[in-house]
Amino acid sequence: MSALPRGITQVYWKNKTKSKEKIVKFRVRINKKVNGEQLKVDELCDTLEQAKDLLATYQSNIGRQTLNKIDLEQNEKAKKVADLLSSPPISFYIKQYVEQTLSPVDGETELKRRNRVSKLSFFKTIENTPIPDTQNEVAQPLLLAGGLLAQMAQKTIANGSKKRFGDFKPEQITYIEINEYIKARLSTPAMTGNRKNGLGRNVSKISVSRELTFIKKLFDNLKHQEHKFKNIPNPVIEHDKDLLKNRDPKNDYRLSDTDKEILFKALDEYPNPEMKQICLLSYYCGFRRSEIVPLLWEQVHLNENYIQLYSTKSGRPRKVIITKQAREILESIQKRENDPRLFTYSLLGFSGSVDKFLERIGLKDKGFRFHFFRREAISNLVFNIGQATGMDGSNFSILISELLGIENVRNLEKNHLSDLPTGLNTQNDIMKSVGHNNKQTTKRYSPIKLPTK
Repeated sequence: MSALPRGITQVYWKNKTKSKEKIVKFRVRINKKVNGEQLKVDELCDTLEQAKDLLATYQSNIGRQTLNKIDLEQNEKAKKVADLLSSPPISFYIKQYVEQTLSPVDGETELKRRNRVSKLSFFKTIENTPIPDTQNEVAQPLLLAGGLLAQMAQKTIANGSKKRFGDFKPEQITYIEINEYIKARLSTPAMTGNRKNGLGRNVSKISVSRELTFIKKLFDNLKHQEHKFKNIPNPVIEHDKDLLKNRDPKNDYRLSDTDKEILFKALDEYPNPEMKQICLLSYYCGFRRSEIVPLLWEQVHLNENYIQLYSTKSGRPRKVIITKQAREILESIQKRENDPRLFTYSLLGFSGSVDKFLERIGLKDKGFRFHFFRREAISNLVFNIGQATGMDGSNFSILISELLGIENVRNLEKNHLSDLPTGLNTQNDIMKSVGHNNKQTTKRYSPIKLPTK
């Protein structure tokens, strides 16, 4: 065999198998400086031709440039890995926060599970929302320069690439990033529950405000995850409040006689009778969805005329007075053997079913939601009691304040309400039954349905 080119050596060894087969390889070795950088190559080839081709590639200018590029890319990757380990993105801390506060627990109630799923959905949305990257190496010096250069940089960023909110590091998220997050969400089309069809509008300001609440809680928690975040400012506090001012107006929708007829007819025709039973119990007694769907028979005290609730929004148990209409519904429900619950719906399953139901009959587009059954119950009780008793306005300050547009109910009242017989005879009784602590909260649920000609 002729002499091998410089940089190539022949290596061989015997196989350790019984055949003791002789293995021959050709090693390409290079160790020299290229453009001031040390070039090192040590590779084995199966044939001499492959070794010569590899050597020629590395010895050519293009080959050296390619190798340099590979080395640089490897160095960049190493730097990125080191940077990631020392300073992870906010998604890493979101995951830790979720594990600490939102992990499922043994004996978890359906309400708590529903709330946990809802919060997880919020964090998923927050992580995946793309916003302009003001931290990129090109734009950052221009932004710091201020003036016209900063304005040019802002336009470049707005028209340039974006990255997920979850990919930013905590220390990179300032009130500027929060402002960009708000703008991005407000320009995002709102979706239905199944996410197949849009609602024809963008995400509401109220929804974005809720998302900011979760971001704020996350930043408040960072100091408990790592000591270096002890004094990190919470970027949500300094965001541009004007972006969310004049939030969506209060939904004052009330069931008209026509809509009520449509609703009750559709409930009568619904294939699962539980839909009608749940909706009407809420309509007559003001139950929240999370209170009525998982209801147990042991909570229903027909003889004493009340239903005992334990898992409530406030966390405090309360008794709900059973109205005449509610009693008829409860007495019509058949008990199932070895099943302590009144209804078979899960909380999440019912939420999806009732949303589709209201959408199908056209009430959802008008603004009606299941929670409005509770609003109807409160408003009807206030109105009916006034009609039945004929008492003056001092006993119905909520009603008067709504008519006059007075925000503070307490300033309207000059005297305490007179005691009336037990049951749902005063607004205090109503508040106790529906689970409100003050008149102001009850007022928000009691828009007046003005009579029509």
